[in-house]
Amino acid sequence: MPDIVLVTDGETVPLASTASGFAHGFGLFETMRYADGQLFFWKDHWARFAKSAKHFALALPKEDAVLAALHGLVTKARLIEGTLKLSLLKDTKGSCLYVYSRPPIISPNSNTLIFNTNSPIYPRSLIAGHKTHNYMEVMHLLSLARAQAYYDCLRIDTNGFLAETATSNLFFLKGGRLYTPALDTGILPGVIRAVLLRERDLQIKEGLFAPGAIRDAEAVFLTNATSGLKIIEQIDGFSAGQSIQYSVASEALTAVQSALLCNQESCALPLI
Repeated sequence: MPDIVLVTDGETVPLASTASGFAHGFGLFETMRYADGQLFFWKDHWARFAKSAKHFALALPKEDAVLAALHGLVTKARLIEGTLKLSLLKDTKGSCLYVYSRPPIISPNSNTLIFNTNSPIYPRSLIAGHKTHNYMEVMHLLSLARAQAYYDCLRIDTNGFLAETATSNLFFLKGGRLYTPALDTGILPGVIRAVLLRERDLQIKEGLFAPGAIRDAEAVFLTNATSGLKIIEQIDGFSAGQSIQYSVASEALTAVQSALLCNQESCALPLI
């Protein structure tokens, strides 16, 4: 059974310099929203985490042991609200799970994306679709976008299809119907994305979409497990410097927000 290490705010833990988790970023992580003693969408987070752990042959502690560790963390830290994290790192003996928290990341006051075609996602990469500690590329892209006062950057895959942003899944409304890029583009199978796709009333269609599909969309929004739903007002950086503006209010967006709130309440797991 892999070790579980609790890391409370201000604490440090040793990492062996020869361990692959430290030396090569060989590891997985999950980032989960926690508020008012409740952990949101735990089952979806755990299913994704366990699937990736199996894929990379990383031994994972039992689910009940991990939940007990999360309970111990929020109790010890007297945490009321924040982001809980799991990091499963490959070490010299197998793997080790680190359980810790961080305060919410402050996002810029922007509802605009920059379209990025210079750093496409390679769908056939061995780490595509997994939340690994090889996160340098997306964090660098995010920092470049935010240095220009954008919320995030919109990426394509190597086949030229719409994919995702550096940190969120993409949805758009066109002709009264909701669409989202398929996992075949190499995107992360986001937790909120999965929740919304299960909502049959929303009738969200997955597919492979050329960038032109989003130019004449009525609305665009992003989803992320910690920040929830982000409505986008504008995307810059299309051909010839073109910018596209989008609606921020519609019946479809209201339905999505309502479905997300309902699922959030029904999928909340009490930790304390």
